[in-house]
Amino acid sequence: MTESSAVTAAALAETNVFARPWALDLGLPDFAAVRHEDIEPAVRAGMAAQRREWEAVACDGAEPTIANTVAALERSGELLDRALTVLGTLTSTTHCPDLDELEEALAPELSAHTDAHDLDVRLYRRFKALDDLVRAAREAGVEPVDADGAPVDGPTARLIRLTVEAFERDGVALTGADADRLRAINSRLTGLTTRFGTLAANAMHAAGVANFTADPGLATAESHAARVELLARSMGRGLGGEYDTRGLVVEIARLRAERAALLGYPHHAAVVAAGSAAGTAEAVAGMLGRLTPAAMANARLEAEACAARMAADPRTRPGETFGPADWPRYERAGRRERFGLDDAILAPYLELWSVVERGVFYAATRLYGITFHERTDLAERMYDPDVRVWEVRDGAGAGAPVLGLFVGDYYARRGKRGGAWMGALVDQSRLTGRRPVVINCVNIDKPADGPALLTWDQVITCFHEFGHALHGLLSDTFWPSASGTSVPCDVVEFPSQVNEQWALHPQVLASYARHTDTGEALPAGLVERLRGQGAFGQGYATAEYLGAALLDQAWHTLGPGQGPAGAEEVEAFEHAALAERGIDDALVPPRYRSTYFSHIFAGGYDAGYYSYIWSEVMDADTAEWFRTDGQGARDGDLGLNRRAGEAFRREFLSRGDSRDPLVSYRAYRGRDPRIEPLLSRRGLARARGASAPRTAHSANRKEHT
Repeated sequence: MTESSAVTAAALAETNVFARPWALDLGLPDFAAVRHEDIEPAVRAGMAAQRREWEAVACDGAEPTIANTVAALERSGELLDRALTVLGTLTSTTHCPDLDELEEALAPELSAHTDAHDLDVRLYRRFKALDDLVRAAREAGVEPVDADGAPVDGPTARLIRLTVEAFERDGVALTGADADRLRAINSRLTGLTTRFGTLAANAMHAAGVANFTADPGLATAESHAARVELLARSMGRGLGGEYDTRGLVVEIARLRAERAALLGYPHHAAVVAAGSAAGTAEAVAGMLGRLTPAAMANARLEAEACAARMAADPRTRPGETFGPADWPRYERAGRRERFGLDDAILAPYLELWSVVERGVFYAATRLYGITFHERTDLAERMYDPDVRVWEVRDGAGAGAPVLGLFVGDYYARRGKRGGAWMGALVDQSRLTGRRPVVINCVNIDKPADGPALLTWDQVITCFHEFGHALHGLLSDTFWPSASGTSVPCDVVEFPSQVNEQWALHPQVLASYARHTDTGEALPAGLVERLRGQGAFGQGYATAEYLGAALLDQAWHTLGPGQGPAGAEEVEAFEHAALAERGIDDALVPPRYRSTYFSHIFAGGYDAGYYSYIWSEVMDADTAEWFRTDGQGARDGDLGLNRRAGEAFRREFLSRGDSRDPLVSYRAYRGRDPRIEPLLSRRGLARARGASAPRTAHSANRKEHT
C-alpha cells in the first residue's frame, strides 16, 4: 500500500473492512466480512488517494525516471482496486439491487476519475520524455538508461510506448471546449453502458433464457410452435417494456461516433483497432468479409439437411416449415443420426466436478506441472456457499511454492449475469510482490439433488474459461498493468481457445469422462465418434458468430450523425446491416441481437467481438503445433507433455503484454500463424483467399525497432 493510500484508508471508519488490506492468503477479498455500506466510502476514498498519487507524479520537478514516474503510477490505486474488485464481483455474480444502483450512481464519477489520468498532459509529457529517451538511445545503438542510471529494459520500454499511444488515442491533446465535451461523453457513456448491463441481465432472467440467442431449450422443445415461442422470447429481449435497451443502444453508438470524431478517427472501430493487434478496422472488415460467404453457403447446405429431417419428423404439423427456431433441434438430430451422439447420451459421463478436477486440472498438471489443493477455509469467506477455492502450487512436492489461488463459481443463481467469464481478483506483479488470484464464473444449473451433469458445450466452456485462468495464474511480469490477460483485445481469447483442445485429448477424456453411477469410462466407440465430428454444424455456428461480429462492426463504423435516429429504428438497422454484409438473419439470427449484446454495449468488447475469430487463427495453428510429433508432440502424445507445456508457458502465457504477442508466438511456433488450420477446422476451404492475422502490425505500430 502506498503512503497516500494508507493515509486515506486510515481516514475510513475503523469498522470499514476496506480500511486495511485483506488478511486472507494472497490478498483474496474477504467477501464474508464486507458490508454493502462499506463499499461506497471505500471507492470515494480510493479515488481521492489515487488522485493524490497521480498529482504527486505530475508535480514532481525532477526529470522523469522509471522510479518516479512509471513505478509510482503502477503502484497507485491500491485501495480503489480493492473496493472496485469487490463491487464488480458482487454485482456480476449475486442479486444485489442496492449495489447495482450504487454502480450506476458511481459511474460518472469513475469516468471523471479515469479522465483525470488519461487527459493529464503533465503525466503524458513525463512518459513522452522517457519514450524519446528510449528512441534516442536505440538510434545511437546504446542501451537506454534513465536519469537515475537505471536501465530501461524491453518490457519497460514497451510499457512506456504503449502508455504514450494510449494517452494520444484517449485525447490528451484536446483542449478547451473539445476536452470538456470529451469528458462529458465519457461520463455519459460510462453511465449508459453500466445501465445496459443491468437491464440486459434483468431481461435475461425475466425471460428465462440464456444470454445468447439460440437458447439450449430449442434443442429439446418437441413442437415447432414451442420452439418459435422460445426463440421469440429470447430475441424479443430489450425491444420494449421495463427492460427496453434500444434507446441506450442508439445513444451509446451515437456518442462513440462523436467521440471518435473528436479524437480524429472516422469511427469508433478505428479507435479500437488502433490499440489492437489488427491495427485497422479495414483489416478486421477484410477478414470477416472473406469468411462470411463460405460460412453462409455452408449454413444453407446444413439448413437443407435440417429441413428434410424436420419434414420427416412425425411431430411436424401440416404447414410448418423449417426456420431459425428449428436449427438446434434438427442439428442435434443430425448429429445423433450420423455420430450416435447427443447431450442425453453424453451427460451421465460429464459430471461437473469430475470435468473440473479430473479434466481441466488434470490437463494443466500434465502440461505445466501445477497442482491444485482445495482450501475450504477460504471458500467460507466467499460470497456464496457454492463457490470453491483451490490453492495452486508450482509443483507436486510438499515444498512446491504457491503460485496463486483459483476461485471456481460454476453454478447459476438469481442476479448472476449470463454467460461465462474469468476475472482477476488480484493481479500478479513482481513490482508489488503480488501473486495472482483469479476466478472463473459459469452458469450451470444446480440440480435440487444429485450431480450436475453437463452438456458438451458446457465442458468446452469450462476448459475455455480455465485457459483464461491459466493466462493469469502463470503470468510472470514485473509491471502489474502488463500481467496476465492485459493483452490486446484480439489476442486475449487465444490462450482460452488453445485450452479447449484438451477436452478431447484421449488421456484427458479418459480421466474425467466417467459414468456418474458406475464409474466406467466413456465407451471407446463414443470417444471415436466424439472426436470424429470434424466440421459438422460449423456452417451455422460460424455464421451465427459472424453475424454478431459484423453487427458489432456495423454499429461502430458509423460516423457522427449516421445510424438510427431513435429506438424504433434499431431492428431495421440490424437487418439491413447484416444483409449488406452477407448474413441472412431470417435463416441464421446473430448470436446476439443489439438489445442484449452486453459484450459490446456493456462488457468492453465494443468493436472487438471479431477478436474470437481473429485469435482462433493462432489457436488452430497452435493446436496443430501441439499435435505434431517433433514440434509440440512426442511419441504420439498429441502434445500433452511438460516440454510442450513449458514452452507455451515460458514464451506466451507468462509474458502477458510485456512483449509483442507475435514475438511470443514466434518464440515457440517458429513462424507467424497461418490461417489454413482454421479454415479446415470450420469447413471454410472456399475462403482460402483470407489471410492470417498480422499481429506483426501491432509490433510495428506500438514499438520502435
